[in-house]
Amino acid sequence: NILTRPDIYDQKFPFFARPETISEYAVTSNRQVVLGRAKAKYLCPYEENGKTNFDLNKGRDTFIDKDVSSEKLDVLLRWACAQSEEGGARPKKIFHEADVVCWRGALTRIGATPFADRDSWRFIAQRVDDVIYICEYPTEENEARKAAMTDRDRMMTYWGFKFEQYMTTDELGGEPDTASPVDCREEFAVICKTRIEVPGGRGRCLKLLYGAEVDAIDGNGTLVEMKTQRKALEGGFWKFKSIKWWLQSFLIGLEKITVGYRDDEGIVERVGSVRLSELSQRSQGIWKGNVCFNFIATVLTMVEQRLPHGSPDYGSCHVKYDPVSKKVYVEEAKEEETQFLNDEFRKHFKLPERL
Repeated sequence: NILTRPDIYDQKFPFFARPETISEYAVTSNRQVVLGRAKAKYLCPYEENGKTNFDLNKGRDTFIDKDVSSEKLDVLLRWACAQSEEGGARPKKIFHEADVVCWRGALTRIGATPFADRDSWRFIAQRVDDVIYICEYPTEENEARKAAMTDRDRMMTYWGFKFEQYMTTDELGGEPDTASPVDCREEFAVICKTRIEVPGGRGRCLKLLYGAEVDAIDGNGTLVEMKTQRKALEGGFWKFKSIKWWLQSFLIGLEKITVGYRDDEGIVERVGSVRLSELSQRSQGIWKGNVCFNFIATVLTMVEQRLPHGSPDYGSCHVKYDPVSKKVYVEEAKEEETQFLNDEFRKHFKLPERL
């Protein structure tokens, strides 16, 4: 098992290559993948800290939420299938020789753990044809928290999506359409690749490839992340939220985040931006980026050691973080949770049969 105390990981920042966007795609309302940025949303120009009056409650009754709890890595695997003819390239080649393939969310949760130590998580790692796939599963605490969500919690989730609608257009230079229902099933996303140095590996790196949903792109083609925040960046923001904002955006190479500052009734009164450098500087004494990335490197290296190069296909392990003991455990995986590489993907790439 792995301890999560921040002081253990407070070494120099490991080498982490600037994440490179290698592909963009959209997901339609019926969860099909469309390659390219034709369906991307564009950020409306705004005056920094200019006054606004966006009512985020509008259209709540027509909100189309998404239930993707059963999707696992499906969208990422669909993207991979769209990159080649059936039976053509190996997944390793499609994934740019990556050692590890996952969603950005998994890396964000792992990285925040030394500081956000009350949030449980778990994932299955599985090696097939020389790629380790990481697939998250909900924990009992996640399920309980979801079941206990109040109407107010659900409303605040909606506010975040509605803010994106006020701030984006379908065409560059167009007008926002705030009358149509907010449909969460549609999304725009990128695939990023990077390398992270392994602890004590004398410069050896693991190659990572991950998918990440992105809120919009601006007029220069730069990716845009948007958030809403009550009133100002103050109080509990620095302890609980800032680390997740920073990790999410750092992992896709962004330098700033667009922020809608709202009141308690869901009215955005001004829109501004915060630079990632400001988030990390103002969080000194609360969290440290080098600790986050040393911890990510430690967890991924442990997975790689458990499922070494050349080990049998479909070798799997279950990795979980327990907030009570504040440790990460690696265990045997339950058979039914190792079936996340779907038939379509295995057939497309002619992967070996599961034994």
